[in-house]
Amino acid sequence: MAGDQGAPPAPRKRSWSEHPTLRFLLAALVLFGSYWSYGYLTGPSKITARLRDRLGENPAELNVTVTAKFPPEEFHISIYQQLDSMRGVEESTAALYSITPAAIRTLSQYYWVKELDLIPGK
Repeated sequence: MAGDQGAPPAPRKRSWSEHPTLRFLLAALVLFGSYWSYGYLTGPSKITARLRDRLGENPAELNVTVTAKFPPEEFHISIYQQLDSMRGVEESTAALYSITPAAIRTLSQYYWVKELDLIPGK
């Protein structure tokens, strides 16, 4: 019996919940879900009352200003251009023309967008 004490213990089989890949995937899912949820929940509050009223009329296209939390860089401008016709940036506000209501709702979900409003006088 004295010889049995020196034998190494049998390796313990890992549970599926302890697998590093599963933990990574779960963490990535939580981070992505948090990012998406934040945009989904805060998006409507970034649309001004005037633009919300106009969206209620179900127009095909609108002309809007997008105010970001900081001056837009090349990445942000490329997103604006993909959505439709961008015609200038002044400080942190960009003018977008002929943008669809669906694109407005999508744009409102980005964390860096501060406010969406109708272009005055249009």
